[in-house]
Amino acid sequence: MDTSEYLGMFLAESREHLQTLNLAVIRIEETPDDGDTIDEIFRIAHSLKGMSGTMGFARMAALTHTMEDVFETLRGRTGELERRVIDVLLECLDALEGAVEAIERDGDEQLDPAALIARLSELVGAAPPAAPAAEAVAAPAAVPAEVAAFGADVPLLHVSVKLADDVMMPAVRAYMTLAAVADHGETSWSTPTPDEVDAFSGAAIEAWVATEHDAGTLAAAVRAVPDIADVAVAVRAPGAAEPAPSEERPAAAPDASAPVHAAPPARKTSATVRVDAVRLDQLMHFMGELVVHRTRVESLAQGAAIDGLAEAVGDLTRSSQALQALVMQVRMIEVDAVFMRFPRLVRDLSAKMGKQVELILTGRDTELDRTVVDALGDPLVHLVRNSLDHALEPPAERQAAGKPATGVLELSARQAGGNVVITVRDDGRGIDPARVARKAAERGIITADEAAAVDMPRAIELLFAPGFSTAEQTSDISGRGVGMDVVRSTLRGLGGNVVMTSEQGVGTTVQVRLPLTLAIMPALLVESQTVPFAIPLERVERTVNLAEQTVRSVTGRRMLVLSDGVLPLIDLAEALGYDPAPEAEFVVIARGAEQRMALVVERLVGQRELVTRPLPAEAGSQSCLSGGAVLSDGTISLIVDCDALAEARTGRGSGAASGLQNAA
Repeated sequence: MDTSEYLGMFLAESREHLQTLNLAVIRIEETPDDGDTIDEIFRIAHSLKGMSGTMGFARMAALTHTMEDVFETLRGRTGELERRVIDVLLECLDALEGAVEAIERDGDEQLDPAALIARLSELVGAAPPAAPAAEAVAAPAAVPAEVAAFGADVPLLHVSVKLADDVMMPAVRAYMTLAAVADHGETSWSTPTPDEVDAFSGAAIEAWVATEHDAGTLAAAVRAVPDIADVAVAVRAPGAAEPAPSEERPAAAPDASAPVHAAPPARKTSATVRVDAVRLDQLMHFMGELVVHRTRVESLAQGAAIDGLAEAVGDLTRSSQALQALVMQVRMIEVDAVFMRFPRLVRDLSAKMGKQVELILTGRDTELDRTVVDALGDPLVHLVRNSLDHALEPPAERQAAGKPATGVLELSARQAGGNVVITVRDDGRGIDPARVARKAAERGIITADEAAAVDMPRAIELLFAPGFSTAEQTSDISGRGVGMDVVRSTLRGLGGNVVMTSEQGVGTTVQVRLPLTLAIMPALLVESQTVPFAIPLERVERTVNLAEQTVRSVTGRRMLVLSDGVLPLIDLAEALGYDPAPEAEFVVIARGAEQRMALVVERLVGQRELVTRPLPAEAGSQSCLSGGAVLSDGTISLIVDCDALAEARTGRGSGAASGLQNAA
């Protein structure tokens, strides 16, 4: 059968299976007696083998088949597993991941599994035999006439399979089911037949197989095939009487009282469809266009005196907002898609560094826009590697400091309003401001005189300087001066920010705050010098009329005196590279980089939902702008990066503010 049209689905499912296997293998290393996990591993490996064989990737199938032998032996083991067993299994998973990438790139596996198969075979030979499966109570089952030739002395199993209601590829699933059955014996009869599989479009599959395997093993193998809703296996025991004439119907089902092994009640299936990510992006793009057009219709309707128009526009607004919410929901995926990579990463790096680390993952079901999740991986990897390399101490050092030998690294995610907060926390040595200052002075980032005054907040800020590293030696893990500055710039490109806190000897916490979605953003639209600017609404505290506020001049700078603080006035247009606004009337109190700002603007346009677009590369990574948006009249509004703007102004105004406070 032609399987080329199923390649995309094969690649997607293979990646999912390999991710799950990585997590499960790490889990059985920690809890080797977890029978459920071992069964899960066996089922997934068998499914991956069947998929690979179906698609014609024989080397992947051969490697996975030998891995199955190892997983089978694990079922009979108790007690701690040797580390070398886990190491070999993880190397096999790496090889399979490489094969999947090669198939997507070149159409060929580019895999030579011989060496890994040999190592797996050694493990199988050294491992104790699996515990014998409990014998099933045999019961007679109806035997088709085509099967009678096997004789009563041959054990026969009858397999009855029901596919899920939402199965997308019944022909492929039927092929995989019959292949799984054939792996366990000689198939004497089936429906569909091998010649009918290509055109199969039904939901029921049956087969008779002569096998020495028990019913439970065969049922588990069939259940490993995706999109299986129900499996029942009945047995004709050796020595059973020949079937009666009435039992010789080719498609006869076993008696309801006869099944030896049946799956749990059929799961409640939900109609799910795999959608290419490009189509989701296109859907979001057109949804954004609809928002722009809706906004224009709303503005035109405000000046038109037409009966029923306001009501019609209101209906349009409600319907489009409901559609917008649904499209956003479709794009949301769990942050676990990123978190899944870290158990393996932490295991490998901690072993390489000679450290003992317990990884805690919480909030894995927190949802984010797919685009945000895709871009979040690399920054989190930087943070986790930094914690493992710089923060967490070796066991001897921890014990000397009165700590447990095993360090704790925690990744957590939670939703906070329109944002998601991801925290990376460790209980390591914390940041040493003196050491950071010394390294910064050595690299010429600060002077020797400035190094003497570095405290914890200043040390943390130095860690984000381009090219900075505290590593004594360059390695494949750290020391190349590429890290926290990249993390910050990447997160700002996503409309988020990163905040670090630390206590020496206790640990370090890095908090990443990101918007739930990058596509549509609520913002306050303002104007200065006739140029529209958008300030993210979640950064806006309030707006005030400048004429109604107290303004003082301190050391040549205008300061806004509020009941809850004193803030330097920042002309927004001038701060973003335009001419100062000559007739500014309003002030927007906004938050950025853990401080408040008073942004002076000429006009408050109002709240808008903006479809965001990235800035062109020539805008520069150091800009205080995070993107742009097309307004309903076709003009472009620039989106203010409040964090970058606050940091750009940090050295200008803090002294003036303190001077005013002292004068008061």
